[in-house]
Amino acid sequence: MKVSRKQLQQSMFWRKFLRLTRGRVGVLRALEVMAEEEKDPRFRTLANDIRTAMEGGATLSEAVRSFPKMFSPSVRELIKTTEKTGAWDEILLEIADGLQDGTFE
Repeated sequence: MKVSRKQLQQSMFWRKFLRLTRGRVGVLRALEVMAEEEKDPRFRTLANDIRTAMEGGATLSEAVRSFPKMFSPSVRELIKTTEKTGAWDEILLEIADGLQDGTFE
C-alpha cells in the first residue's frame, strides 16, 4: 500500500508529540515546540491551532476533531479513547505506526 506524504507527516507529528510528552514536556509546551520546529506551514499552523484550542479549554480530542480533513475518523476516535484510558504511549504509537504503514489515512 502506498503511503501519502500527508500520512508520513502525520506519523512524524504524533511520534514527536509522543516523544516530547514521554520526556515530561507538557502537552501545550510540546505543541508549541512542534510548531517552532515544523518546516511545513500546514503542520506548523495545525500545532498552533490545536494548542490554541486547548488553551481555550478544549481537550485534545476536541481540538483534533476540528480538523476532519487532516485527521481521519480512526485517528480522532483513538485520541478520544486515549483520553478516557490514559494509554497515551501505546495509542499514540499505534496511531503513528498506522499512519506510516497505511492502516490509517
